[in-house]
Amino acid sequence: MKRTDSCYTCRFWEGQGVRQRGPRGTCRRLPPVVTSRSPDGRFPVTLSTDWCGEWKRDIGQPGAGDPDERLLYDEPGGP
Repeated sequence: MKRTDSCYTCRFWEGQGVRQRGPRGTCRRLPPVVTSRSPDGRFPVTLSTDWCGEWKRDIGQPGAGDPDERLLYDEPGGP
């Protein structure tokens, strides 16, 4: 069964690549993480199919940006 609560449909996820919804992206739920590999801090990189317990539905922002930009909902056809 395909998960509907994945990074791809999460409001905190910013995809990289095709129209900012590519197969990889960054999780913006929490502040950047500082590690020895990234001393300036970075957001965690995840796949669009990943998921966690912090998922929140992305309903988009109607009227903002590209008119072809997708609005994401739990059910087809809207909220």
